[in-house]
Amino acid sequence: MLFNSLEFIFLFLPLTLAGYYTLVRFGMRQWIFLFLVFASLVFYSVWNPPYVFLLIGSMLANYLIGLGIHRTVGTKTATAILSAGVALNLAVLGWFKYANFFLENANAIAGTDWTLQKIILPLAISFYTFQQIAYLVDVARKDVQPGGLFRYATFVIFFPQLIAGPIVHYREMMPQFFGRNLGRFVGANLTVGIAIFAVGLFKKTVIADSAALYASPVFGLAHDGNAIGLYDAWKAAICYTIQLYFDFSGYSDMAIGLARMFGIKLPVNFNSPLRAMSIIEYWRRWHMTLQQFIVAYMYQPLVLPLARVAANTGLGKWASFYLTVGVPTFVIFVVIGLWHGAAWTYVLFGTLHGFYLATNEFWRLFMRRRKSKTGPSVQARVGYHVLTLFCVLIANVVFRAETVSDAMRIWLGLFRFSDLPAIATILPTAWSDLIVQPMVLILLSAGLIALAPNTQQLFGRYHPVYGWAKMKNNVRPVISVTWRPTLAWAVWTGVVLFLGVAFVSRGESEFIYFNF
Repeated sequence: MLFNSLEFIFLFLPLTLAGYYTLVRFGMRQWIFLFLVFASLVFYSVWNPPYVFLLIGSMLANYLIGLGIHRTVGTKTATAILSAGVALNLAVLGWFKYANFFLENANAIAGTDWTLQKIILPLAISFYTFQQIAYLVDVARKDVQPGGLFRYATFVIFFPQLIAGPIVHYREMMPQFFGRNLGRFVGANLTVGIAIFAVGLFKKTVIADSAALYASPVFGLAHDGNAIGLYDAWKAAICYTIQLYFDFSGYSDMAIGLARMFGIKLPVNFNSPLRAMSIIEYWRRWHMTLQQFIVAYMYQPLVLPLARVAANTGLGKWASFYLTVGVPTFVIFVVIGLWHGAAWTYVLFGTLHGFYLATNEFWRLFMRRRKSKTGPSVQARVGYHVLTLFCVLIANVVFRAETVSDAMRIWLGLFRFSDLPAIATILPTAWSDLIVQPMVLILLSAGLIALAPNTQQLFGRYHPVYGWAKMKNNVRPVISVTWRPTLAWAVWTGVVLFLGVAFVSRGESEFIYFNF
């Protein structure tokens, strides 16, 4: 079931909220977890009912593995159980997500004709797999203690964050279901949650889906083997970047808003990444919980032994950099690219970002001794920002393309400067022509991205996300406004929600990250 569907907005969500607060109101808290698990399974089953059993099986297996780790924690047995649990999760993910991909490539290399029935990728398997791996590691590290089965099930399949994140931690989420605040401030939580949800729905249906109308036809032409001109290539690359940005930003807002309606705060997952002045900063702001998972559970375990090797062997400054920073960063992002999907386009996407990040880390180390007390000049900051946007745009082309050849056609078009004389004949000459061109959408989207407060900042007075106190002092936007429960803001919220719902009539398109 999609968040941007009429049956979700007008049927599933009201009934689920009514059931939840009825249980809270009558003190039947012991039934809350069972109710949320049931509702979340209904939500998930609308997509493909048989895969509900895979989700339940994964949840049960990891719950039992977590109990085994907890009972033997601190021993070699716990380490063995943890290793087996991680291997089992990765094996299931690998089978459903990569079996066809590796078989197709093995056939191409060996000239064989092995066949395997087409495996349909289970919805959200990448997210709930990573989330449960993090849980097992946290249990082994004594950061969390297992609770009851339905509590764990709620942690895994709570529907606002089930499909595309954020990747939450047990120690962050489950304590919010206890204590005297559960069921309190119902009016405030519903009001703030609905307003945040409305903003996210507007981003998805009005902005992201509109941008797709300009980007998708050009990528379709590239897939059909057509050469792409300069104007169309830049239109497609920019509009898809806008689509991806507001699609994922919209989903993140909707997830946060939905959880808040139940009195739960999810961690922030999206923090104005296109305002970044480096690719490192970009990844700290884009899919933040994934980046935090990478650092905590992949990068640090890989880098720490390499750092010891570098120290013990007396490697020099640059050799140590390549061993402990450059190579691990590159390799991990190739893996992360493959995590996004079983296709060479995603491998190339990860390779590009791995190269970007390794180069950025090299530049930071190189410039560390030359860094002035006043920081980079205004011209340098603008240059860094433009370069970051360009690198992100280039990588987004292959992220969207169906094949590497499709991406190459778009990339070639981006540099087809021989088309410059003809650009004047393509550009709109009147306001009526401008309406059917992407320029209005691009300019309005760029203004929102660069100048307007993001959703966390807009609702900052009401602590919209988990851990807001640590990040509320981030650099403020150029236009600093704060949502309040006033008549004017109520009208604004109503208009935004109405437009978001009205644009659903164009079609219920999936969120891009649903595919991963």
